[in-house]
Amino acid sequence: MENKSSGWKFFALLFGGLLAALAALYIYKQQNPYYDPWEEPWENSSSPVDLGLNNDTDEEEAPAEA
Repeated sequence: MENKSSGWKFFALLFGGLLAALAALYIYKQQNPYYDPWEEPWENSSSPVDLGLNNDTDEEEAPAEA
C-alpha cells in the first residue's frame, strides 16, 4: 500500500518546490528591479582599469626604434 501512495508525495514536493522558487524569484525581482544578469560587467563600471581598447593612440606616441 505504501508504494501506491508515494507517487503523489513526490509530485506534491516537486510542485511545492517549484512554487517556492517562483515566489523567491518574484520577491528577489521586487527587491532588485534594475539587476540584469546578462549585462556586461564593464559597461557601467567606474573602474580605472585600462582595457587596452585604444591601441591606435598608443602606437603613435611610442618612439620608433631602429
